[in-house]
Amino acid sequence: MASGLTLLPGAITIGIMNPITGRIFDQLGARNMAIAGMFLLSMTTASFIWITATTPVLYIVAIYTVRMFSISMVMMPVTTTGMNALPLNLISDGTVVNNTARQVFASMGTAILVSVMASVTAQNVPGHAVAKATPILFKQLSIHANVIGFRYAVAIATGFAVLGFILAFFLKRDSRRLHA
Repeated sequence: MASGLTLLPGAITIGIMNPITGRIFDQLGARNMAIAGMFLLSMTTASFIWITATTPVLYIVAIYTVRMFSISMVMMPVTTTGMNALPLNLISDGTVVNNTARQVFASMGTAILVSVMASVTAQNVPGHAVAKATPILFKQLSIHANVIGFRYAVAIATGFAVLGFILAFFLKRDSRRLHA
């Protein structure tokens, strides 16, 4: 319940922003939106690196909400541009490939990040001797180990976001006349 409520403002934001980014896309084009969105995505993802066990939930909600806003600036414009580049007879196939690739790579990314987090956490959890001798210290050190694992995973996610930011510069400029 708590994690769902923490993520709810971000989900609402992306739902509200998708039609708005559609209108902005008509004015700015996918390249400009992708550059701005990936920059913001990189910055907000990096902001999670400094989260601790005592970070206020409101901070996490705020950063996550801005992060979801940045995703709305990237996903729809880039997908639309990609679909528009296809001949009419291949759009349905392109949609299938796009959706499949998105699901597969999202699953792979999640698996990689969770594996990194679990591995780093396991390497930093104190031994059983600490648990028996000082259970309170063991609990604190275990929480700290989880935070370290989370930070490593977020650092890798930030690297992927920065890579996306760099790749956004390689999108072609929209040569058609944009709507006012």
